[in-house]
Amino acid sequence: MKDLTKIVAENLSALRKARGLTQGQLAEMLSYSGKSISKWETGGGLPDLETLDKLASFYGVTLDYLTNEHPESVLQETGKQDPESAIRNKFIIAILGVVFVWTVAAVAYSALILCGVKNWHPWLCFVWAVPASFLTILFFNHRWGFRTWGLAFLISFFWTAAIAAYLEVGMDLGTLGWRLWFLLLTPIPSTIGVVLVFYFRLDSQSKT
Repeated sequence: MKDLTKIVAENLSALRKARGLTQGQLAEMLSYSGKSISKWETGGGLPDLETLDKLASFYGVTLDYLTNEHPESVLQETGKQDPESAIRNKFIIAILGVVFVWTVAAVAYSALILCGVKNWHPWLCFVWAVPASFLTILFFNHRWGFRTWGLAFLISFFWTAAIAAYLEVGMDLGTLGWRLWFLLLTPIPSTIGVVLVFYFRLDSQSKT
């Protein structure tokens, strides 16, 4: 039976060295403590599944790759892959996702105009496209483990969704809807909650 902790440790260490990073630099880039990086690379413990997935994304490999043995030459070649190029490609994919959202909004707007819909305001398609864009970016951000802007994207989603909902209600209900201004305050508890969770997790990781 293979020693999974040892295999993962050797793979992580080899990939980091091939990338030309110190443990401290890697820790700073991933927002973990240098102690955690050292523990994982010396076989003192395994990262949790979420962290392991983020490490795999950072190095451009899969979880399966990290948990299986590879020749040193293969690890060196994998680790030397240009990280800037990988990030650039992921950025382009995220932008294409946002473009898709706005394309759908434009198509929906055109269809509603052509159909002569009178019980809804077609321009609201573009209003809802804003929180949908933040949600799309948030998805890719989480998928690739780029936590730096995750909190900002999530909070932006909360607030733009609340604004879109307020405009929707206001346009549908008229004066009564516009009086529901407290809808704009609904993101406050969510914002406070995610900020507290974010810093709690950051503090917990710094202690591991």
